[in-house]
Amino acid sequence: MLKSVQSIVFVASVLATTLSFAQKKSAKVEQTTSKDLDEVIVTASKYAQKQAQTGKVVTVIGPEVIAKSAGKSVVELLNQQAGITIIGSQNAYGTNADVYVRGASSGYTLILLNGTPIYDPSNSSNSFDLNLITMEQIERIEILKGGQSTLYGSDAMAGVINIITKKSYTKAIQGTVTASAGSFDTYKTAVGLGGNIAKTNYALQLGHLTSLGFSTAKDKTGNQNFDNDGFTTNNINFTADHQVLKHLNVNGIFTYNKNKVDLDNGSFKDGLNYFTNNENLLWGLGTTYDLAKGKLHLNYSNNVTKRYYQQDKAINSPSYVRGHYEGNSDFVELYGNTSLSEQLDLIAGIENRSQNMSSDYYTDGVYGPYTSPSIESGKTNTSLFSAYASMSAKKLGIFGAELGGRYNNHSVYGSNSTFTINPYALITPQTKVFVNYSSSFKVPTQYQLYSDYGNTDLKPTTATTFEAGTQLFTKNRKANLRAVYFDRDTKDVIIYQSLDTAPYGKYVNFDKQHDYGVEIEANASIQKLTITANYTFVEGKVTTVVAGKDETTENLFRRPKNSFNASLSYEISTKWNIQASVRS
Repeated sequence: MLKSVQSIVFVASVLATTLSFAQKKSAKVEQTTSKDLDEVIVTASKYAQKQAQTGKVVTVIGPEVIAKSAGKSVVELLNQQAGITIIGSQNAYGTNADVYVRGASSGYTLILLNGTPIYDPSNSSNSFDLNLITMEQIERIEILKGGQSTLYGSDAMAGVINIITKKSYTKAIQGTVTASAGSFDTYKTAVGLGGNIAKTNYALQLGHLTSLGFSTAKDKTGNQNFDNDGFTTNNINFTADHQVLKHLNVNGIFTYNKNKVDLDNGSFKDGLNYFTNNENLLWGLGTTYDLAKGKLHLNYSNNVTKRYYQQDKAINSPSYVRGHYEGNSDFVELYGNTSLSEQLDLIAGIENRSQNMSSDYYTDGVYGPYTSPSIESGKTNTSLFSAYASMSAKKLGIFGAELGGRYNNHSVYGSNSTFTINPYALITPQTKVFVNYSSSFKVPTQYQLYSDYGNTDLKPTTATTFEAGTQLFTKNRKANLRAVYFDRDTKDVIIYQSLDTAPYGKYVNFDKQHDYGVEIEANASIQKLTITANYTFVEGKVTTVVAGKDETTENLFRRPKNSFNASLSYEISTKWNIQASVRS
């Protein structure tokens, strides 16, 4: 059985010590141990609305669940959700966290921090490393499934994961200190401080985690004494908002995360003196202006990621290797939502995303020194401008619907567009049925465009997704059941194609992918006992044209066809909780 630091640390989370500097608890946030038609969500439409007013598939991990998961990592918690598989979530801390949603490849799920896209333009998939975010920073997580490019643009092909940081306080100063410990010399500490002074709300979170870990490579002989792969991370998260005028609010965010991860040389080979340092810096400013029947938002953010790899010479590693990669992205968005009538809401906006990357690589391998041609950031600039609008109809008897579209213009490949059609019906106060049909896309990454193997003739990968399902609730909203069928066709998949001549490889649009399956989720709260369970079936096939003929093969490697999660949580008292979970 694979060892897991995160799972073992769960025991320590029950023993975590919490100190409060305020006499009262922070403002009560919506409790989300079970999904509720009356629950307020923001990710489905980019503005606050009740779940009853959307037909989209949304899962909320609320503050109560976050608090009970203090001994877990973010990737381990997400790995327990329906339709989500995160490779590395049960391995040592710092292991690459590849997010697969409903069989889609890594990089096809958009990660948001407080509604703002976060990327790593320096890697081949553009995906963000979730190891750089800790549980202590988070207030809640909203997971939106399906093709969501109409509202969220590139990368939102399989879904959106919106991580919302802590920021709700009512007193002038409140604080917490938590500490936990687990196997493999794993220790975690976190300090939180926040409050509400005059018209300013602020929150500061500091965190540190260190773990001796264990070897992620398998010692097949059992006597090679592989070294442990340790992990250390430090992070700071600061958010603030200030009411400037009666209808005008200004907010800001600053997040910095840094970790060091010891690595191995593969699945069966140890890696002495092999490590990587990873850094992420995100800062942003935003304004919100209250309209008569809506809000107007203007947001800007800058995100910088840095990765440094180094492998010193050793007995099992005769080469010195060094690699440095850096990505930079800017995001600016202006959008507004308004209520046109009691039955009709409108949201519309424009945005621009700019990205660039740089890299250099050197090794003195067995065939002599080799330096990969450096990628200079000034030569990898791309921009993506988009305009979008979505109309939401509600309270049309038992019916409601959303209809939207988006136009995109990319500085390299040109233009494309997406759409969303989402009707639903509340058959009874306890029964909702829904259908979603949407298109989505992912732009070529900086590495796919400008690396040694880059190709500036690449087109975006596109997909159409169909969903249909139902959600059932008990009258007291303490239990619910949701079942969803999903079907996604993906075209112009970007793959690496080997060549016989230099540079011996190139990225091309080549494959088609078809994924489909079923998700079933159930939640129930019985006094102090909370039970959750979910089951996912996913099937996937890729089609490649060979000699003028289609060849279809199954390709969901590392993504199980059948997965099951269940957890049981019992509240012993207001300060003590115990839980157990299983995944298969």
